This record gives sequence, structure tokens and C-alpha cells, in this order.
Amino acid sequence: MDFKTALFCEFDKYAAESYCAIHGVDSTANIGDITQADEKAVPDFNTMFGGSPCQDFSIAGKQGGAAWTCKHCGHVYNPLEAHYDQRDHCPKCGSTEIEKTRSSLLVEWLRFLREKKPRFAIYENVKNITGSRFRTTFDLFVKELEDYGYNVYWQVLNAKHYGIPQNRERVYCVIVRKDLDNGKFKFPAPIPLKKALVDMLDDHVDERYYLSDDKVAAMITPPRCDKSVTPSEPEVGVPQTGTHGTCSLSGVKLSKKGTQFDGYCDTALTLLARDYKGFGNQQMTGVIEKNE
Repeated sequence: MDFKTALFCEFDKYAAESYCAIHGVDSTANIGDITQADEKAVPDFNTMFGGSPCQDFSIAGKQGGAAWTCKHCGHVYNPLEAHYDQRDHCPKCGSTEIEKTRSSLLVEWLRFLREKKPRFAIYENVKNITGSRFRTTFDLFVKELEDYGYNVYWQVLNAKHYGIPQNRERVYCVIVRKDLDNGKFKFPAPIPLKKALVDMLDDHVDERYYLSDDKVAAMITPPRCDKSVTPSEPEVGVPQTGTHGTCSLSGVKLSKKGTQFDGYCDTALTLLARDYKGFGNQQMTGVIEKNE
């Protein structure tokens, strides 16, 4: 699809630099903190992509949801239960001193869509927003989009069913303006996974990303260094990775700070916000390298 980025919202300096480098976008297209941006002053656009922070919906987070808390009287409320022009006022005392969760930024996403009325939009978030704990919030989100004149098609999709060897479940909402919708949209059917985790690895990795010898020695189960799966139909033009010269690689699951071997895996586990800290007590994906 041929397109031009009219604007994007990112308040983190390094994330913004990465976005510009990856997508070839000038930094002047960044309107910064979406909570401070004026939806009436930005350039018009006819499509909209994005999502709101997932930490307060994720099972790996604090699960604070989209709740807002009044700093004056302590009243907790769901902003989607209030009319959009009354959300910033506590429904109990009327105060505008409101503490908001990160995930409630979906309200800001709605604010821009309501003003610009793009032809279609795509919204993404963690699967847990559709679970029993947050389903009311998700249903209110969909209902508001429908009130704005949109049809909403949504489904939970897993990256490993679409060519990426990672177990990553996310809900995708495809939002189409009712006056343009022909009713024919359907989510794509899953496709065979033709790559394993080891096929995605870099050939040269800095030593700091390897487990120390003592942690490797402490693994409960001595690892077998063989590839646990062979893609059923090798993709044309894609080299299948099992060995690199005299070095064989295997995707594995590790827990207890990398000291316990829990088995082999073909797909990476879902990434967590704390993964940059290294191995934790929870199960994580690793790679075993054996020189032969």
C-alpha cells in the first residue's frame, strides 16, 4: 500500500529516532505527547494505525485497566463510561485533578479519531483486554467507535500463525467507516510456519548475551543440541538454519534466572517489558549453541 505518514505520536526521544530511521519519516512529523497534542491543529489524515499502552491490561502488568482516580476525593471511574466531553471531570465531585493509567491513553486515541474521522483505522492491544476482567472496557471502546459511525471487526491473532516464530497473541480491531464499508472484510486465515526460532538469529552475537559457564553447568537437564522442528515446507530462497559450520543452535525455554532448562521450542515466548534486564524467574526463551 502506497502511503505517506502525516504525523505520529511519540514522547520518548530514542523511540522517536528509531521510528524515523525505520520508516524514513522526518522528525517534524512527531507531535510528541498525545495527551498534550491538539487534535484540531494537526494535519488531516485518512487512515489511522496504532494502539495504547498495554501494561495495565497485560497479565504481566499491574492490571490497573483504564481506570482513572480523582486526586481530590479518591473516586475511581472508567472514563469510557462518561461522555467524552465530561471525562476529565470526576463524576462524583467534579474535580479535574485526575490520575490516569497508561492504558487509558486509548481515550486519547479515540479523541483523534473522533476529530479526523479517517476512512479506516487499525487498533492493537494485548489479548487480555478482551478477557473477563477488562471486557467491559473493550466493549465500551467498540461501542464508542460504532457511535462515531464505524463498523468494528476484531479478532485475537497469534504471530506464529502468520509466519513469525513467536507466540504473541494480540487483539486487532479493523475499524471501517460505515459509509465506506462493503461488509466483505475478513481476517486472513493462518499460514504454515516455515521458520523456526533459530532461523531468525544473528550470525554474530556479542558475548554479553550469552549465559555464563556456571549457569549453563547448573541446568537441571543436560541439553541435547538438536533442532526440535523442521519447517514442513521450506520457503523458496530462505536458507534453513540447523547448523552454522561446526556450530549447532537450538531454541530453548529457560527459567529460574537461566539456570533451569525447561525444554526445546521452535517459537519464541512472548516478549515482556522486563526482558531487557536479562533472565528472570519466569520462563523465557534462550538459545543453546554447541560447537561440534
